[in-house]
Amino acid sequence: MPASSRNSPDGAAPLPGEAPPPLRIALCHLESLVCLPGLNVLFDEIGDRIGLVVLSRRFGPRHGGVLTQLRRGIRQSGWRMTLWLGFDIVSAQIASALAIITAPLFGRQRPLRSIRSLASRHGARVIEVADVNDAGTIATVSEYAPDLVVVFNFDQILRPAVIDVAASGVINVHPSLLPAFRGPCPVFWALAEGCHETGVSIHAITNADIDAGPVVRQERRAMDRAQSAAEITSALFVAGARLLPDVVRQFATGSLRSSPQQGSPADYHGFPASGDVARAARQGVRLCRAGFVLRLLAAAIGLVGARAS
Repeated sequence: MPASSRNSPDGAAPLPGEAPPPLRIALCHLESLVCLPGLNVLFDEIGDRIGLVVLSRRFGPRHGGVLTQLRRGIRQSGWRMTLWLGFDIVSAQIASALAIITAPLFGRQRPLRSIRSLASRHGARVIEVADVNDAGTIATVSEYAPDLVVVFNFDQILRPAVIDVAASGVINVHPSLLPAFRGPCPVFWALAEGCHETGVSIHAITNADIDAGPVVRQERRAMDRAQSAAEITSALFVAGARLLPDVVRQFATGSLRSSPQQGSPADYHGFPASGDVARAARQGVRLCRAGFVLRLLAAAIGLVGARAS
């Protein structure tokens, strides 16, 4: 994967021994309570390079309102999974709004800042989009002219028109050991299938195939089956965020190596059906634990002073 052609003001590559300038990064993200620890680590690590944040607008005319999506989700995945996924998104947005009021009252900085707060701190522009592939979004991203797009918990499929905007490409942080468990709920499926090992993968997005691009970095981890899917997912996004600085550095120097995925269509797992969720629950798989969620909420609104992770 070549380094960006924007490595110097005249478009030429840097001279031998000369460090390339920092890459300009655009971030694609869907607000999530579970991902807040990882998101904060990500901005700690590479926030000075992020100038544009593309937020997914989950509710609205394109996807339907809250009740429409609730009914649709219950039909597909049952009430357990639907309520958890909805709560994960909505609670992050509510905590962000509450923090504006509560954090100053306690006289301390929030250990977990929202995406908008992080972007503001680093001077990044935030746009909220229902369709990342529409002409308006592509025009905005093109105007920013990113060298690299980082996808970090995003629910929309990027297509070639937006992928091609980034000079050096697009990478995605995915909480599984790809090619295993491609798709939207990888940790749930790993728990449901009895896996004792998991991990996080950073892979390139080269087309609209979901989680199928060449892998550039992986980290393996033992699966603590006593933990919930939410806790494991959160820890994997933190691990992925900590891998990003080295990956970004290698992008900048053109030294990044990648490995094509040797997978099959069976590696893809979509949203589980209600029966899948019920069977997993009987096997002891938990989607979340109340104590973990409460700690994240407390950190997000400034009730506690130490980062939850």
